[in-house]
Amino acid sequence: MNELANSSFTHHVRDRLLAYGDDRFYTFVKDGADGLIEDRVSYRELDSAARSLAAWFASSAHAGKPVLLLFPTGLDFLQTFLGCLYAGVIAVPAPVPTDPRSYRRVANIVADTGLELVLTTSSLLDELREKLPELSEARLDVRAVDQDCTGTANDWRMPSLDLEAVAFLQYTSGSTSEPKGVMVTQGNLLHNEAEIASRMGMGDELVMAGWLPHFHDMGLIGMLLYPLYVGGDCTFMAPGTFLKRPVRWLQVVSRTRANLTVAPNFAYDMCVRTITDEQLHALDLSCLKAVLNGAEPVRAKTLADFSARFAPAGFRPEMFVPCYGMAEVTLLATSVGVGVLPQVTHVDRMALERNEIRLDDGEQSTSLVSCGVPSTLDIRIVEPATHVERAAGQVGEIWLRGGSVAAGYWNRPDTNREIFQAHTADGDGPFLRTGDLGVLLDGQLYVTGRLKDVLILRGRNLYPQDIEYVVGELHPALAAGTGAVFSVQADGEHVVVLHEIKRGLLGELSMDELSGRISVAVARTFDIPAPSVVLTNRGVVQKTTSGKVQRRLMRELFLGNGVKALHESLRPAVRGLKAIPATAAGQR
Repeated sequence: MNELANSSFTHHVRDRLLAYGDDRFYTFVKDGADGLIEDRVSYRELDSAARSLAAWFASSAHAGKPVLLLFPTGLDFLQTFLGCLYAGVIAVPAPVPTDPRSYRRVANIVADTGLELVLTTSSLLDELREKLPELSEARLDVRAVDQDCTGTANDWRMPSLDLEAVAFLQYTSGSTSEPKGVMVTQGNLLHNEAEIASRMGMGDELVMAGWLPHFHDMGLIGMLLYPLYVGGDCTFMAPGTFLKRPVRWLQVVSRTRANLTVAPNFAYDMCVRTITDEQLHALDLSCLKAVLNGAEPVRAKTLADFSARFAPAGFRPEMFVPCYGMAEVTLLATSVGVGVLPQVTHVDRMALERNEIRLDDGEQSTSLVSCGVPSTLDIRIVEPATHVERAAGQVGEIWLRGGSVAAGYWNRPDTNREIFQAHTADGDGPFLRTGDLGVLLDGQLYVTGRLKDVLILRGRNLYPQDIEYVVGELHPALAAGTGAVFSVQADGEHVVVLHEIKRGLLGELSMDELSGRISVAVARTFDIPAPSVVLTNRGVVQKTTSGKVQRRLMRELFLGNGVKALHESLRPAVRGLKAIPATAAGQR
């Protein structure tokens, strides 16, 4: 990776901005009365805006501490983030808080970092100035970059930066714990963007299109920063624009002739379900070279359904690039090669529950999608309790080592020793413990689940995402919502299926009948006692900022009577458990 010869990621980006000047653009699109509205900025304009903000930082009193960035989706965030890089200031991207829960998240970040400066836009300034100071004992200085933070661009000088300097804090989305600030260094960014480039095989001919949130690692590093790294164009929209009208995403791909896009698995399912024949016929997706699918379990059925549905628009199955990664490894850890048909392996479900792999394509099988291989990272599969490295074909925790592995969590030395400095039983290390379960087959990584989410029932390991998938396929009213499966302890382990429904799609079916179908299907498919079933309105199941189901949080809410149910069918032991205060019932 010759790119690592650069003294920092910031130097590399500046070189790209200067080299391509007015020839490359970032374009933000949003819905307007007469269609999509575009806001565009050139590389030259990005560089000027970043130098202006960095010059302001040089004359301010905030240069030594992390800076919180609270921005709606758009070009303002990108320019501000680059300004932080140009100033050597540690940026902390986060979603704009909108409710008590998201304000608590911001409060945790403020307390964890000790930051005092918040940057935002003038449209949000008054609201944030009113509410944010209540979250911190220290005085929070809340400023709008378009009003209060303008310096003289020509006064800017590149700060002293090296590969070990922390570029930004990526606060984890908290799917299994409180969010922690991952310290992503200049070297991490250089290494991981080089990993992505080597896998994608695209240089300055890159044309990116996407909608992912900028405060998530896939959106920031994979969608916004990657085009800067290679010198490509990027067109993006807000996540809400996609969620309201999924076809907008593919329309932008088609219109800009994008050759790369990226999204989690659920987004491809949404397109299959919602895009009409008329909308499909107006699309041309033949321009795509790589379509990354990551951030959550990649489903074989999703790949097949999307490929079949959009084949008339020029989509080909080999365009899909299943991948695996996380904030703790900057972003990308492994991926399938571009232009290679994704590998799907059918294994015996009961053997998988024993952490074993046995090939089987019968009725009792489950499908695993390969997430490919690393480029330069060292990957091991390790027994999580004993730290003994597992043999090929055995399931264990995924451990990683290499230049993309972040410097650790901000102010968490004890956790860092456990997570970022792990050693195998024979002393090899240090490795990053990902907390994910997987297996290596013929050198390919297959991710099987999340260690803390696995349900242990009568000595068997059940993966909640598999149960959620089966439930979602039972009826359109369930497919339109999200599910969360977890277990509770009440004289033994009991499985609870909590699922959102769209009541308008129930037809003549009652909620009691639907609950019965769920119970029977789960019991028969997984050979377990009938689960408890809770049906709710859509929007009840909580997700992380990256769209992952927060199963542990939903379990706590369920036990604490914090879930407003439309219908419940609970086993007697589980019903009795709910009467216990959550602080007691939640302990296992």
